[in-house]
Amino acid sequence: MTVYYPTFEPVVNPLTMVTQVRALPMAGEVLKRVGNRVEPDEVVARTLVPARGQRFAVARQLALAEKDLAAAVLVEDGADVEAGDVLVRVGRLRQRIWRAPIAGTLSRAEEQQGYLVIVPDSQNYELRVHIKGFVAAVEPYRSLTIQTPAALIQGAFGFGGEQHGVLRAAVTDPGDELLPEMLDERSALSILIGGGPIGVAALARAVELRVRGLILGSITEEALRSFLGYHGDADWDVGGSGWLFPPATARDFPLTLMVTEGLGRRPMNGPAFELLTSYDGSEAALDGQTWLHGREQRRPQVIIPLTRADPAGIPPEPDAEQLGIGVAVRIVSDDLLGQVGLIVGLPRRMQALGCGARYTVAEVRLTDGQTVPVPLGNLEALGAGGKGR
Repeated sequence: MTVYYPTFEPVVNPLTMVTQVRALPMAGEVLKRVGNRVEPDEVVARTLVPARGQRFAVARQLALAEKDLAAAVLVEDGADVEAGDVLVRVGRLRQRIWRAPIAGTLSRAEEQQGYLVIVPDSQNYELRVHIKGFVAAVEPYRSLTIQTPAALIQGAFGFGGEQHGVLRAAVTDPGDELLPEMLDERSALSILIGGGPIGVAALARAVELRVRGLILGSITEEALRSFLGYHGDADWDVGGSGWLFPPATARDFPLTLMVTEGLGRRPMNGPAFELLTSYDGSEAALDGQTWLHGREQRRPQVIIPLTRADPAGIPPEPDAEQLGIGVAVRIVSDDLLGQVGLIVGLPRRMQALGCGARYTVAEVRLTDGQTVPVPLGNLEALGAGGKGR
């Protein structure tokens, strides 16, 4: 599906310290100080974002010579204009006029080339954190670092921006399909936990009910194509550095979606489903943004703040060195996708697998007792047990 660079960091972590930097697009006012608590809907910083000027080929539209445009402009350079204002008038008997298409400030700097520019007013920009936590650091006029003890689950891919709401388990088994009749008015403004796949009708029903987010085990390619209105194989083309995801057709996805396993009809892996459903009714933050190309990857994730957790008892952030014997892992290779087990061996020598290639592998004991060799690049670490409440 893409060029994948494993990090070996746990994708299901019942207790970790989540650290996120929230930055303004340009210098502005930071409203919080170090140590302050923050809520998901709270505005923590704000600024004014200048708009980009829009250039209009006025001379060409009025069939006017470029050099004659300056004499026909009725408004001074730098004047404020409203949409619909007459800015240019040409002729006497059969007058031709040009009205401002948008409001803003007029610039006549390019009138000798036949163009007028209108710069819209600056827009107020308010920064929200979308998670509950506390301010750990502040960069004046620019950003805040937010930390919160939380349970964290990452997915394979997703759509949509950041949302927050109450988790609600819509199914009872990690393999259950999320059906339209399982959604009702209680689903509004919530983040629903599904199990296996979902169909187009259920997706449409979720949008109708204003569901904020969906967490699913899988989704079929057909359902994804139909719901997003894909127009052929071009949407799935692989670029020079991997699958450029999501394609442009998915940028305005009407809700936030996180898929834990991938395309197809697969159940959600057990540890993820158990952890999510154990927090049924709790507040959570869901982010569907996905970058699956290059080494600067970003995977969709759901964060469940645990405000009562003792920071002193939170384990350090995991790294690749912790992928050792006894570590719980999830397999992402195609033949064993979604299965979980424990690493019981790490042979020093590379092993030849069925395809003939040689890999550095881990010996993984699956839940059915079978032990299989799996390339390290096809493993994702799972967090330790416990709910962290």
